[in-house]
Amino acid sequence: MNHPVNPHLLLSKAYYLFAVITFFLAFQDSFAQTNDSIPFLYRGHLFFEGAINDTLDCNILFDTGAANLFGVDSVFLDHSIWNPQERGYAQVPGGAGMTEIRIILDPTTVNIGSLFGEYQIVPIFELRDVVDCHVDGILGIKDMLENPLEINFEKHYIKQYKTGFPSTDGYFKMPIQYNNNRVMLNVSAIIGDKTIQGWYLMDTGSGGSIDFTAQTVARYQMESISGKRRIADILQFGIGDKKQEWCVDMLSDKIIFGNDTILGEPISYIPEGVGAFGEMEYLGVIGNAIWSKYNIVIDAPQGVLYLKRIKGDYSPEPTYDYGFRNRTDIGKGWIVSWLERDGDAVNAGMTLGDIITAVNGKSVTDYSWDEEEAVAEEPKQIIEITRADGSKKQIVLEAKKRW
Repeated sequence: MNHPVNPHLLLSKAYYLFAVITFFLAFQDSFAQTNDSIPFLYRGHLFFEGAINDTLDCNILFDTGAANLFGVDSVFLDHSIWNPQERGYAQVPGGAGMTEIRIILDPTTVNIGSLFGEYQIVPIFELRDVVDCHVDGILGIKDMLENPLEINFEKHYIKQYKTGFPSTDGYFKMPIQYNNNRVMLNVSAIIGDKTIQGWYLMDTGSGGSIDFTAQTVARYQMESISGKRRIADILQFGIGDKKQEWCVDMLSDKIIFGNDTILGEPISYIPEGVGAFGEMEYLGVIGNAIWSKYNIVIDAPQGVLYLKRIKGDYSPEPTYDYGFRNRTDIGKGWIVSWLERDGDAVNAGMTLGDIITAVNGKSVTDYSWDEEEAVAEEPKQIIEITRADGSKKQIVLEAKKRW
């Protein structure tokens, strides 16, 4: 569904996910790291088990697009034992424009496996409005890339190498730019008669493949490209004050990464994007629907990215034309947050903001995280919905191939 567990589900783009959150506050932090590998749970994003101030356990999303910050979710904070004494406010940019947020000014420590970080300022985001109730915090890459960093999607771990270097047998390498805690790489995306070649942002905070900025859409006249489109409306696609957006999905012909070519991968663009998807120095962001096809070694000091293909090209499978975010943490069930225009779900009466309370006779509060992800693979769904006015509706949908 709209948590991007399965890359073949195009709903993952609803997570534009703080695509390039850049935090304009000045703060100092330091890391003490070892060479130990740190396991992650892959659910379209990379989730790590962590601890704040050595006492508060949390799920932390690893976001290479989040640059140098550690931030916490507002609901997680409000329901935790953490009671910061010093707070303030700041204006910050995100994937959906500018917004004012609260900030924690108490010195804060974060542990993720062998990774230890100290922060003087911690922004408080409404992360679960963008992702879902499984995320408690978000961590960028500051200081992680002072040495080579391995991201292994095959075995689900990251590892920093302060001494030695990981084996790159069978890998190919690409040049990268590494500035201001961002990794950019030169990629060509061929869609119809357009070749969109240039610098893209590496963004493990995105569950999609390539999401193009509004500036790129206009520059390359992407609306004029012939071919099938899927147009969808999205609630809160990223951090920022733009609460609703619409995007367009298409199938690319080729995406060329150095010596490798990815065929027939779905891409997205945002014709009216703001913030991270407005006018930026990159053409778009590359998310985990692409990165999960590779094992990765980032050698930022040498300006090189190593990639080894572990997964084949996109294979269309039956899916649904709506997506949701799990908000059972606030008692509201699964909130419909992504809807394809004129799709089966819309025609059956589903609207953005509807609350899904049960699927196939089972209350959504009884679904485990694994079961929640697997529900998208059911060939048929009988969905119980509660609307904003309190009225109830049952919708029956069947999975279909959308391409």
